[in-house]
Amino acid sequence: MKITLTEEQKQKLEEQHKTERDSRICDRIKAVLLANEGWTQRQIAQALRIHETTVWGHVKDYVIQEKLKPSSGGSSSKLNEQQTIEIISHLEQNTYPSTKEIIQYVQDTYGVSYTQQGMHDWLIKHKFSYKKPKGVPAKFNKLRQEAFIREYEELKANLGPGEVVLFIDSVHPTQATKITSGWIRKGVEKMIATVASRSRINLTGAIDLNTMSIITREYETINGSATVDFLKAIEAAHPASAKIHIIADGGGAHTSNEVGLFLSEANAVNRLFLDETYGIKLPGNSVKLPKKMKVQLKSIVEKEAQLFKDHSILDVDKLTARELLDTLKAPQPHPKLVMHILPPYSPNLNPIERAWKVMNEHVRNNKVFDSFTEFKAKIRTFFSSTWNIILPDLTDRINDNFQKLKPVVSV
Repeated sequence: MKITLTEEQKQKLEEQHKTERDSRICDRIKAVLLANEGWTQRQIAQALRIHETTVWGHVKDYVIQEKLKPSSGGSSSKLNEQQTIEIISHLEQNTYPSTKEIIQYVQDTYGVSYTQQGMHDWLIKHKFSYKKPKGVPAKFNKLRQEAFIREYEELKANLGPGEVVLFIDSVHPTQATKITSGWIRKGVEKMIATVASRSRINLTGAIDLNTMSIITREYETINGSATVDFLKAIEAAHPASAKIHIIADGGGAHTSNEVGLFLSEANAVNRLFLDETYGIKLPGNSVKLPKKMKVQLKSIVEKEAQLFKDHSILDVDKLTARELLDTLKAPQPHPKLVMHILPPYSPNLNPIERAWKVMNEHVRNNKVFDSFTEFKAKIRTFFSSTWNIILPDLTDRINDNFQKLKPVVSV
């Protein structure tokens, strides 16, 4: 949108910009000067962080009447008070990509016509801005999240000596180039080479918000076995802790049978115990136990009566393996590790999610890796070295000031 200014006009605008205190007038001056320098309407809008139609209005106002001062008060609205309330409510529940769609809706609903500039001014006047909406998990439960926050605050307030709280999660960063926004010089279109590799690292991590220390491990697959291995690593890293509270989401890797067995004492009475201790290999759950096995089990009860909650179960005629397992001594909880499961669809309640974001900023965003080996090395260096260097700056970003989500209203 090239315009032509005289040297006198340019000098006057430059001098006014130096002394002007009203940022709105400064934006108008910059829009006019940049248009004179050959910038496009889109480039000016991006530089000033305003809508393209606003740029057009600023330049038009100056070219036609050398107007720089915003109008005070504005013209009267074409919509009456009730229509205005209805439109505001409609726009709060529906997101339109441009003023054209809003203009069409107002025309269809109320028979009132607006220009793009007029609708843009109406939106600004009623405190609307052009921005990207935030994603919210569609199935999250507000009440369950609130209940978890209360339970977490109570847990923190009642921690005993030597007790710690860790948040754990897994992430799967890929070697593919992750393009993100950044500061780029005005008028320059910056190009970044991209790699579309699907090669990835599977990481599980745990963070202690009190010390901001973080533990990570790499796995071929994130499953129950990997979680058990990671829990052992956590236990080894906290030898002096009396109890370790683990907060994790309810994914299969955290709620699997392997994890359940690990979080029970080693001497819990179950299939594994009967096999390893007495060589009794129970059949499938619905299979009737052989008489020989029942005799063997009765001899065990005579020696260790505490292993069974109901001794008479062995007198049942057609006793199945499932019925037997149901009456075995209930496994005791792990003496050190306690697992707390987050409500479903609650990434906002897990601060380690923010740690993954910081990792991306330092390692992946707008970066190109020549090889997967280099990519892995960068990830490992971040957690082994860079993390400790930037740690003092992380407490404001990674903490338990949980974001409280609001349910999306369906229309």
